[in-house]
Amino acid sequence: MRIEPLYLLLIALGLPVAITAQSDALFPLHADPRPAPAGVLQRSGMGLEHFTYRFDTQSLPIIDDFSIDRTLHPDAQASDPDVTLDSLVFHLAVAGVSTPDQAFRTDTTHHIVRDTTDPDTTIVTVEPNPSTLVTVFDLSAWPPTSMEVTGWPPYDLVDTIGDPTTDTLALAPDLTQDTLRAYHVDADPRTYLLANGTSTPLVLWADDDVYINGTYPVDPPTIGVATFDGLDRTGYPYRDDQPTAWGIADHLTSVPIDLALQPGDSVYLSFFYQPQGLSGDDQVQEQDSLVLEFYAPDDDEWVRVWRTPYEALAPFEQVLVPITDTRFLKPDFRMRFLNYATLSGALDQWHIDYVRLNQNRNHQDTLLVDIAYQYPESSLLDVYSAMPYTHYGLSPSSSMAATVSASIRNLDDVDHFITWRMQAGDRGAPPTYDPNYFGINSSNNAGSTFDSGYPENSFQSDFQYASGSVDGYGFSTVKLICNSTPDINRYNDTITFTQELSNYYAYDDGSAEAGYGLVNATGGKIAVRFDLQTGDSLRAVRIYFDPIFYPSDPSTTSFLLTVWSSLDPEVVQMQNFSFSSPQYVQWGLNKFVEYPLDSTIWVQGTIYVGITQTGSQNLQMGFDRNRDRHERIFYKVGTGFVNTGYAGSLMLRPVFVAQADPWAGVPDGDQGDKPLVLWPNPTDGLLWIDPSMGDTPGARIRLTDATGRTVLDGPLQRDVPIDLGGHAPGLYLVRVNAQDGSLLAQGRVLVLR
Repeated sequence: MRIEPLYLLLIALGLPVAITAQSDALFPLHADPRPAPAGVLQRSGMGLEHFTYRFDTQSLPIIDDFSIDRTLHPDAQASDPDVTLDSLVFHLAVAGVSTPDQAFRTDTTHHIVRDTTDPDTTIVTVEPNPSTLVTVFDLSAWPPTSMEVTGWPPYDLVDTIGDPTTDTLALAPDLTQDTLRAYHVDADPRTYLLANGTSTPLVLWADDDVYINGTYPVDPPTIGVATFDGLDRTGYPYRDDQPTAWGIADHLTSVPIDLALQPGDSVYLSFFYQPQGLSGDDQVQEQDSLVLEFYAPDDDEWVRVWRTPYEALAPFEQVLVPITDTRFLKPDFRMRFLNYATLSGALDQWHIDYVRLNQNRNHQDTLLVDIAYQYPESSLLDVYSAMPYTHYGLSPSSSMAATVSASIRNLDDVDHFITWRMQAGDRGAPPTYDPNYFGINSSNNAGSTFDSGYPENSFQSDFQYASGSVDGYGFSTVKLICNSTPDINRYNDTITFTQELSNYYAYDDGSAEAGYGLVNATGGKIAVRFDLQTGDSLRAVRIYFDPIFYPSDPSTTSFLLTVWSSLDPEVVQMQNFSFSSPQYVQWGLNKFVEYPLDSTIWVQGTIYVGITQTGSQNLQMGFDRNRDRHERIFYKVGTGFVNTGYAGSLMLRPVFVAQADPWAGVPDGDQGDKPLVLWPNPTDGLLWIDPSMGDTPGARIRLTDATGRTVLDGPLQRDVPIDLGGHAPGLYLVRVNAQDGSLLAQGRVLVLR
């Protein structure tokens, strides 16, 4: 179910920003990790390798509506077939010569002569060692810069009169040789098809600071935007140590564009922009802004040609910028957008859509002859976005939505004959479901947006996902396709998504636009309702937590997984004794972490799954603001549970026992599954630990109470009991960790008096 754009505008403008009473709240994300391996994304920084990326020059017309990703991702590796080693750059050189063993001190070293022949007199002479002029190259910049310094050999020489040998006293060098390998990466050979049928290079943007997505904007011209904010290319803050740090954040820089034209050729650049979107950041600060700059090749200078200050959420606005200055009308012209923002999160967002650059335009050339989808889709199911395969198989028809609705926009000012249809089939295989069309719209659609319906589970059509998988899970590829002629862009005419049926229930689409949490609520509870198709064994909960870096890190606090069979009256079916803490998988499957229950439990009918906080800190779960299931989210900070008023879905997913688990191998939270032998249990004094644990050198034992507070942390000693006589009665979690911090075993002990 998609939230209506007007309602999105209202709830975004009404988000709280300063809350002191106990309540639930939405906040902008502190991070939005990109789905890529850590090693790949971190390679963009300087080290001992540098990659120069080559681009094919683009020709007019230029068009990009961000329905597909046309940014360069600097993830090359030296072993890639399109990578070539160009040169080795040495850190040190003397007279233009570099050798691997070069090392120098930047302070004087000496040649010392001692006379020990007279026991009453020691004569010592000290002379500086010969110095040399050293060229030092800065390998952290490209191209490397250099400076010359005076260097001395990294040792003192000591001679003693009467002794023919010379002693060498080695000193730690200040400068040592290092080598940077410089590579170039061939231009990406992929192409992008223009409306006139010609191909142009796919890569249009030479960097990937921005986030290409379809979930943050409100009522966009077409599906997909480029989002600017205070997060870097990895999805983490530019500054995680200073919440108020401010400055230039993201760039979106074009590759070279052939603009060897004359001022009379009437060259215009146009684009759409929107501030804020669904980020939840409604703090309007005038110093925040979106900027457009043009590159003057002959002057090697970026020139600012347009700027707009940050403002409250508003509809997308189109801008046209004429290019008449001959400084820019060059064969290697470039353009770039950048934003000034707070650098500590998904703050001060801007969304760019439909960039067009061409000649023979004018200031009234704002019309787009294009039919496009507006938003991505994630599921054909009725209530859920995903559900266990075995549950779905019991009643496929009732699990499917009767009709899925997708928003289509006619950007032209005349009516178009528009049709739409759907394809579906197993992932990686040809579609098995492909009717001719589901609907037609042929009148009164000029300059408007309308919902296209896909009645895949009705009297018109009866589509169901394939059943009978021997693996116990299935992935299906679904495409929604609209069509109209003429149409200048076919890439935005198709929505593609993967439907998963495996071992969990989900309401969310896998993308968080905000963070949800309780404030000032020690012992607060969050619960999500799930109506199960059948009884089953619940074994874990997957949660996506927004990584928070300030004012304090929630991963240092804890919560208890809780399952309720009823909220009114409150009936707890099961609560973990083991404490869990928010864990952040920087490069994981959909960014979720799996938290196991202490023991698998049988559940059926309606259940509520969630957490009980042990402290007052906001833990900030991911909140999907595009699929509205708020009627199933409840929180308790007082005497009873309350239904949240925020439209969206909480990114919390109950996981059931299954024949096979496609999540196998995904990093889990630090829970551990080896039981720890403790006796006597309960105890009123001394507690003995499994003696086999004492065979691990450097092992430590840690006890935490029911609030998550550490009450004991020390080395594990074999055959030495722990005295709990001074601790308050209650339940304690006992963990044994190896020297490297990994969890070896855990258990629970009850202290009685």
